[in-house]
This record gives sequence, structure tokens and C-alpha cells, in this order.
Amino acid sequence: MPPREPGPRRRQTMWVLMSWLAFAAGLVAGTQCPDGQFCPVACCLDQGGANYSCCNPLLDTWPRITSHHLDGSCQTHGHCPAGYSCLLTVSGTSSCCPFSKGVSCGDGYHCCPQGFHCSADGKSCFQMSDNPLGAVQCPGSQFECPDSATCCIMVDGSWGCCPMPQASCCEDRVHCCPHGASCDLVHTRCVSPTGTHTLLKKFPAQKTNRAVSLPFSVVCPDAKTQCPDDSTCCELPTGKYGCCPMPNAICCSDHLHCCPQDTVCDLIQSKCLSKNYTTDLLTKLPGYPVKEVKCDMEVSCPEGYTCCRLNTGAWGCCPFAKAVCCEDHIHCCPAGFQCHTEKGTCEMGILQVPWMKKVIAPLRLPDPQILKSDTPCDDFTRCPTNNTCCKLNSGDWGCCPIPEAVCCSDNQHCCPQGFTCLAQGYCQKGYTMVAGLEKIPARQTTPLQIGDIGCDQHTSCP
Repeated sequence: MPPREPGPRRRQTMWVLMSWLAFAAGLVAGTQCPDGQFCPVACCLDQGGANYSCCNPLLDTWPRITSHHLDGSCQTHGHCPAGYSCLLTVSGTSSCCPFSKGVSCGDGYHCCPQGFHCSADGKSCFQMSDNPLGAVQCPGSQFECPDSATCCIMVDGSWGCCPMPQASCCEDRVHCCPHGASCDLVHTRCVSPTGTHTLLKKFPAQKTNRAVSLPFSVVCPDAKTQCPDDSTCCELPTGKYGCCPMPNAICCSDHLHCCPQDTVCDLIQSKCLSKNYTTDLLTKLPGYPVKEVKCDMEVSCPEGYTCCRLNTGAWGCCPFAKAVCCEDHIHCCPAGFQCHTEKGTCEMGILQVPWMKKVIAPLRLPDPQILKSDTPCDDFTRCPTNNTCCKLNSGDWGCCPIPEAVCCSDNQHCCPQGFTCLAQGYCQKGYTMVAGLEKIPARQTTPLQIGDIGCDQHTSCP
């Protein structure tokens, strides 16, 4: 009788155990996986048990498997090998996926099995274990849609469901189109390389009865809004910040859309342009309020940290949630671990991880612009990462939302590297013409040192 295949729960336990054992074995110099690849933090055995991938056991909590490359063009499933599926990619072409029921990833080169979510780079497939089978969770974890549906914002700002997987949400917030198709609201149709389709109508999403926290690590320039991991803060028409659902994205000048990294917003054609492909504009999602961990009435730590006392009696911030504060008042350990003062480690059974030093808790949250390796314009003015400093009509500094941009002489627009500024706010390179990007005012920030006396927003005394 053949051995029984391990169930999902057992496979998940195996994944976590391999993560921790690998993490404990490679604390300083990283870890080399059995297949030869090198990981900076830890090497984890994937759910299938056949492949390894890099992970961080302190952060990764979702089971995952390695995605597969799309291979060969197709028109129907019959044009693919047995056990493969024919998928429409973001570039508008169809390719064979080595899963019988696959989902095309946003990079256009990988695919995942049905029921899994593609990572931002398309190389991994994640399965959210806290989701019930047959439910698609909408951002914010408060609403959900049926399986094989897509969450889309409705007219009233609530979440709705488009009855197709990975669908395109139309700008009217009423209709949607199949994956890879564009919304043609003028002619009330969906347009794709394979033909036209009727616009689909969304229906209201169901409120979920469970609370699941999203992993937030992207703090927006207003210091009041945050976005989930692997997303980008972009300003909305209201002046508030929203989230573009991919890392290092390009925020379009209409404050409604965004594009993948290394592409250009073409608002005239409603496309994202690059040298190799063209995709539809992405719609930004609402941001989430920044949450603080309050130590007392005056001092707080960032979300995901723990307040611990320092030797001086002041509050410090430990970079773990629900951490264990060590008795030396200098170090701390993750939840469930014990401080081992002599070894300088955190221990839980056979597992050992290095303990962390606390940092002094600020009287206010640090300016995220300083923490995110900004682009300095001068000693007092900065732009976000991967922006370019350009002068405005007022003479002040402005920020162009792409790196190494060309600052136009009208002091209002900027163009991608290699393009030439034209009149009426356009950019040209050869026969390619795109709309210019609008600059936004830069932030004048001087970090307030601990113990300084704030005179105003920009000035302080020792």
C-alpha cells in the first residue's frame, strides 16, 4: 500500500518547521539551500516538498509554492500539453500554464494553481490559510467575494464583486471586464485581443465575520496613511493617499491610476507603456490609517513594535509585536521566546535566534520620508524614493514621480529619461508620444532629534 500523502495541515507544519530550523542554522551569513541557492535569512521547504525558496520565518506566515513559467502560445486548452491550461496574460496573448486550472500572474511570465495568489514578482504562489475555501478576501479583510470573483470598488466606495477571476474593474465603478480586457464605457463593451464582450455588472460583497490583519510596512508621506506590503503610496484627487497594488509603482498625474515600475502612464490611451509590453492602467485603492502602539500619553512606537523600558527608565521600541522585554533593559525577544542573557540569544526549545536591541521611542512617529532613503533636493527639502527633484514656478522644489526624469522648462511637468519635453505638457521619444507627468511639492523636513524643543514644523532648538 503506497504511503499516504501528507495533508495540508501537516505540510504547513513541515513548512514552518523547515523555516525555523533553516533560520536557526544561518543567522549571520545567511543560508544555502540543499538545491544550492543562497538565501539572506532562511531557506524554506515549499508545500509540495520538492523545492526550496527564500523566506523570513519571523514575517512569513502563509504557505506557498513555487510558480511555473508560462510556455508556448495557445488559443484553447487543446493546444497545450495534457494537464496544462491555456491562460490569457496581461500582454493580451495566451500561453500554456503547467497547472490544469491555472491563474496568470501580473508579470505576464508566471502562473499559479487555482486557489493561490501570485506574489508581486510572480515567482511564488501564496495561499491564505485563514480564508475559507471558496471565498476571495477584499483588501481590508472586512468584505469577501465568492470563489473565482474579483473585488472591485463600487460607486458608494464599498466593495463589490465582479463575477470573474482577476477581472478589470471599470472606472464607472459599476461594470467590469474579463482579465486582459479593457473597459470601453463609450460603447458599453469590453475590448480584448480576441474580440469584444458585454460589460459585466458587479454585485455587493459580503461582510466577513472574522478579523484578519494585513501586513503593513509602507508608510505614506503624510505619516497618517499606510499601505500593505508590496504596494506603493500614491496621492488621490482628495489630497489623501491611496495604495497602488504593486511595489515601486508609478503614480499617474490624474491621481486615480498607477502603472508598474519602469513603465509610463499614457492617460490618453489609458495604458501603461514600456519597451516590451503595454498594460491597462491600475486603479488605486484606499489607504489605511497608521496605527501606533502607545507606551504612555506622550510616547508611542510604530505598529508591530512593543514598548519596553530602557536602562534610563525611558521607553524603547522593540521591533517585534508582543515581544518579551529582557531584564537587562537593552534587548528583547520575539513572543514565545525566553531571553538568554549569557548567550545573547532568544531561545524556545531547540530554536535560538539573536536578540534585538531596542531603540529609543520618539515623542512622535519618525517622519517616514527620512526613513525611506529619500531623494534630497537640498539640505532642507526631500522627495520620496525613486523621485526626481525639479523646480516649480514658485521657485520651490517639486517632485517628479519617476527616477532620473527630465524637468520641463514650464516648471510644471516632467518626462521620463530619454524623452523630450514638448508644448502642452507632452513628452516625445522618436515616434512615441506620452502625456507629461505633473510634479508635486516636495516636503521640507528636518528630523527632530530626541530631546530637541520643536519651534515649528521645520525648526527646533537643543
